Amino acid sequence: MEEAELHQQLLSREAWPGSRGRVVCRETHASRVYLVGDHVYKVKKPVNFGFLDFSTLEKRIHFCTEEVRLNDRFAPGTYLGVGELRLAAGRVQLGGAGERVEVAVIMRRLPRARMLEHLIARNASELPAAIELVGKRIAHLHETSPVARGPATADRNQVRANWEENFRQSEPFIPALLSERAATLARRYVADFFRENGALLVNRAKAGFVRDGHGDLHSAHICLTRPIRIFDCIEFNPRFRIADTSADLSFLLMDLEFLGRHDLAAALLAGYRKGGGPDPGPRPLVTFYKVYRAWVRGKVDGLLATAPAAEGRAREGGATLARRYFNLALGYLAPRRLLLTCGLMGSGKSTLAGTLARSLGAKVFRSDLVRKELAGTIGEETAALPFGAGIYGREMTRATYQRLFDLATESAQEGTVIIDAAFTDGEARRDFLARAAARGLAPLLLYCHCPEPEARRRLVARQQQGEDPSDGRPELYSRQAAGFAAPTAAEPCITVDTTRDVDYNVQLVICQLLDGTDPR
Repeated sequence: MEEAELHQQLLSREAWPGSRGRVVCRETHASRVYLVGDHVYKVKKPVNFGFLDFSTLEKRIHFCTEEVRLNDRFAPGTYLGVGELRLAAGRVQLGGAGERVEVAVIMRRLPRARMLEHLIARNASELPAAIELVGKRIAHLHETSPVARGPATADRNQVRANWEENFRQSEPFIPALLSERAATLARRYVADFFRENGALLVNRAKAGFVRDGHGDLHSAHICLTRPIRIFDCIEFNPRFRIADTSADLSFLLMDLEFLGRHDLAAALLAGYRKGGGPDPGPRPLVTFYKVYRAWVRGKVDGLLATAPAAEGRAREGGATLARRYFNLALGYLAPRRLLLTCGLMGSGKSTLAGTLARSLGAKVFRSDLVRKELAGTIGEETAALPFGAGIYGREMTRATYQRLFDLATESAQEGTVIIDAAFTDGEARRDFLARAAARGLAPLLLYCHCPEPEARRRLVARQQQGEDPSDGRPELYSRQAAGFAAPTAAEPCITVDTTRDVDYNVQLVICQLLDGTDPR
């Protein structure tokens, strides 16, 4: 039976005897997961990516059996067995009569309300305490995981081989999801790391840090039940599961940071240490493994984005996630900088600043909010003010930019800072840059621009939505444009065409931060 036809049949409740409610399907690059009543059925796709081979039914049966066996220690009572999907009279049914055409891992359905990714999405108040418990649980699992035996150099060599495989398998995504420049910079970083830290990997293997772990440790695979269940351990290739415990832990650290929760990543690490987990190692090692994990996620989502058999929405979602994971991987490597947006209203400054901040783990200070905080007008109606009047007068503007400067200098030691502001006055902007440079903040302008009709269209849409703190509106555009001084050649600047995809632009900016050349 063809894969597409099987999938259509499995979307019917009749395929799952005794089920209640509708069938919901979740798709990845390697499997389809059918949520049916109180159970979950995972069907592996007949694919071969090299690192994963489910191309024959015999292999899928083997790896389904392995999945049930390996996950028992991480998610007790969750994996119930392997069921056969059989075809009779043109219909496929679990455990039915007829020819066996496929198999499925059968799982108990865990409560969605207790899934870590769901708790993060709704910013549950229990998260800080709960994530510390997750850290302790992982620490216990790592402490009790079997130590890998073999040559001390085996792990280092395997990690290097995994990276080479990742780079090869990412090449088809250039340029759609990843620029050639970004791939080159990542390769350079990895080569430098192995040259400078290869001995560290060997010494950690000698010390017993390489263990049979989970391999796919992120928030979508953690349910805060009692006990905490961590499911979907990697079964298809032991080289992704047997690794340094730091690599395992770093996957979840990266995932939390990808979701914008650096606070939870810190709490996880604190809980892990309190739980007596193996030493994660020095910061460069943890960063290395976070880069590795983000790149793997980018590759995996890229495979989904380019899979002909995947549904359209799944491919589109995969493409977006792939770009963002690749950007996060690169963002981990970027040096601390002070980034200043610059441009007219509607030019996409805030969109770029917010998306870039997620990849860099940066703080963003937005002039619209700072101005209103200084004026005490947060929550009040200010959109009808004439251009340059009221809180947009000269003195309040000067005070706003001074406050932005103070916030930047106060936060610079914590990491990259982004000032989201127009910086339309050339003289004031150059003064800001000079003072920042004198403080050693390495300021860089991000000059956002787009055609006037597009900027006006965005301003209208923003007004209609009514949720943005900016008071920019179409009728003010010409007045602002008349007084705008574009950056000069003497100002450190990247020019950003915001008609392009924002994730493309984020990657362009990060590459500039990494290699220091001007892409204009």
